[in-house]
Amino acid sequence: MSGLDYKRKFEKGITLVEALVATVIVGIGFVSVFQMVQYSVQSIGVSSERTKANLLITMVAEDFISVRNSDSNAKGINFKDAFVKEQITKNKSLFEINDCTSGSGTSIGKNAEENKINKWNKRFSKRRLKCTTLNDNTSVTNDTKKLEVFTYCSNQVASKTNLSIKNRPCMYTNNTRYNSTPSSRKERFYDERYFARMEVGVTSGKMQTDSRGNKVPTSKKKYIYFQLD
Repeated sequence: MSGLDYKRKFEKGITLVEALVATVIVGIGFVSVFQMVQYSVQSIGVSSERTKANLLITMVAEDFISVRNSDSNAKGINFKDAFVKEQITKNKSLFEINDCTSGSGTSIGKNAEENKINKWNKRFSKRRLKCTTLNDNTSVTNDTKKLEVFTYCSNQVASKTNLSIKNRPCMYTNNTRYNSTPSSRKERFYDERYFARMEVGVTSGKMQTDSRGNKVPTSKKKYIYFQLD
């Protein structure tokens, strides 16, 4: 018997228990890797949706600024004042999406207001941006989209001709009197200013429990504030 054969005589293979333990350890490693891959794919998807949302928000801001003084459906007032009127009288926005829409079809409006709102409805449809409904039986979503306009002025001069709509109250007021340079006179904030806020909800891919104990998808809100004039 050679030396090599003699050594092999005393060699033993691994037992079944040892094989099972090794399999479990390797399996745990694979499960961890798969979970990391799944999380990475989900994170990339959410990041992509946020990037698209940023681009769409910027587009809306540029569109709105370009047509802010154009005619609206409300007689005698422009586009930006139509938003203010809708918010004051009806407590809602002219552009607000609360469900997942398909954005299909084509339509041409009779003025800048209708054309822009139709365009924004298509851009924020689920064809462009992911939208998750609260459940399978509804189109309502937490991924809401809304454009609002606010006026900023002094109520002390709210009835003056410097306002777009006479006698309309300021939505946000500033009645402070400031020191004037180079004179020592106290000057008040006089001119009315318009500011807009665009809100977009982006699906986060996570779930939360609502007040009724139901599991609903969560939404990450993104905002942009910009001055209209």
